[in-house]
Amino acid sequence: MGKLPLTQNQVLRQVKRLKEVIFDNYLENKDETYEGEINNEVLIIIQKQIIPDDEITETQFLKMITSGTTELIEFLENKVKSVDERVIHFFAFDFMTQSINFMYKSEVSEIDKYYNPMYN
Repeated sequence: MGKLPLTQNQVLRQVKRLKEVIFDNYLENKDETYEGEINNEVLIIIQKQIIPDDEITETQFLKMITSGTTELIEFLENKVKSVDERVIHFFAFDFMTQSINFMYKSEVSEIDKYYNPMYN
């Protein structure tokens, strides 16, 4: 049997709980923005994913996001009760993707004209 759908208000309340764990001194502004300092435990999770190379491959980038998201999900599940796992998973993926993406500049490299993704 599938999980019950969540209302928009339920999702918003649960996301707020997650933000309160992720950020120290979390504050919501009237213009619907928010601010706070990333919690040290969360900062360590992010920093563990960073590869110090000047250039990284798309595969490395995806591994960083996957590994960081998995670790962040575990952290959040241990810190917060009564938040739907779907909300935790989506929030962790979005947060980790934004955090890692912020640290790297994306550029399209020259594509091998003989490369065919169908055949590797």
